[in-house]
Amino acid sequence: MTRPIKTILVSLNNSQFFDSNMAMATQIAREYDSHIIGLYIVPSAIVYAAPYGYGGPINFVELNRFYRSKASGMEDEFNDYIRKENLNGEWRLDSSLGTFVSEGVIKHAREADLVILGNDNSIQDSIEFESRLVTEIGRPVLIVPNTTRSDFSFKKAIVGWDGSREAARAAFDAVPLLQMSEKTEVTCFNAHKEREMSGDLPGSELTNSLARYNINAEMVSEKTKKSVSQALVDRAETGDLLVIGAFGHSRLRESILGGVTQKALKRMPCPVLMSN
Repeated sequence: MTRPIKTILVSLNNSQFFDSNMAMATQIAREYDSHIIGLYIVPSAIVYAAPYGYGGPINFVELNRFYRSKASGMEDEFNDYIRKENLNGEWRLDSSLGTFVSEGVIKHAREADLVILGNDNSIQDSIEFESRLVTEIGRPVLIVPNTTRSDFSFKKAIVGWDGSREAARAAFDAVPLLQMSEKTEVTCFNAHKEREMSGDLPGSELTNSLARYNINAEMVSEKTKKSVSQALVDRAETGDLLVIGAFGHSRLRESILGGVTQKALKRMPCPVLMSN
């Protein structure tokens, strides 16, 4: 038996992700009787020129009032949802105090078992926000695509495996979610190219370890002419959850090679759990 997910933190700064993020949190909370924290970080208000019908610069007070109004509306929506679904939860409001919103999320997220974020792969700032949280929180991060789905069932999970520290961390961080899955594939592409792989059956020991948690895991080892990142994201199209270690190479190499982390965040075939 592994440690269950007892505390889930959901980042709610972007209201468009509310439905999908809360649907995911609810699915997990019902399985593990989890406590859900809805977090909103009030962005630092700065004076800047914004010709969007205001007729001039927006001052600190006006912008701060705008963000706090959004926070108030989100608080009502969160509390109503928690009551309606009969869940255990709490609302948290904090301010970024002159720093990025991500700083506030990191501060609160380090005390949770799991962090849930929404993904907008059409906006580079969103991808950079998610990337920073994954690399700095020190907790598993479950990133949910913006969708109209109200039910997230993990019928099939894909675990990307290359024998690295990050992949191992992600695989075992994901155990509570993999236990909710009907089937788990430990997937390795071009294993002969991976320095840390050994033996004829890469990933077989991981499947044995996962089986001891009563996870129905099988190994899938294939060769591909695609990039490993492309092949893994393509494979994830057939699943309901992708589990990967984040930024297994240097961030520069990830940027140059189009690593699995960036590829998954840009395409998001399904919810992705990342650990670093």
